[in-house]
Amino acid sequence: MAIIPIQFKDKKEQSFTKLIEENKLKFYKTAKIILKNDDDCYDALQEALISIYNNFDQLKNKEFFSTWATRIVINKCYDLLRKNKKNIVSFEENYESEIQSSEFDNYDIDLYGIKKAMNNLSEGLKLIVILYYYDDYSIKEISNIINIPEGTVKSRLSKAREIIKKELMKEEI
Repeated sequence: MAIIPIQFKDKKEQSFTKLIEENKLKFYKTAKIILKNDDDCYDALQEALISIYNNFDQLKNKEFFSTWATRIVINKCYDLLRKNKKNIVSFEENYESEIQSSEFDNYDIDLYGIKKAMNNLSEGLKLIVILYYYDDYSIKEISNIINIPEGTVKSRLSKAREIIKKELMKEEI
């Protein structure tokens, strides 16, 4: 990933750099699921980092940095989508030729099936699945990040699991 914060001498900058380094993969994965392509991800992440840094002093409790900053990343991604108003290419369209030319073992085929099933989720469901399973956020943290009740997060996560399960069952037939 191309996000490499500058090493600062000031305590604020050192703290900021450390927190960004600890969370940069989560931020990238979140941006990637929303925007689909790396160029847009990097643009949104750059805007998010500027906003995070400029507002860093307003964050009273640094233990909430990850959820607070992830919300900013998500907002910047959606800002970019609105600004560009472009169609998002599906996983299959974007990587179909690459996948067909690759040699898969059973693990890779299963992973492809999961990715394909994930692609059938709405953006809202997909985001919750990514935040929960890939970024390891709790239900409560996801609730805070996307500003919806915990019960709604749980029900959407359950709905997403059912959709993925049905898609995977189709693959086996």
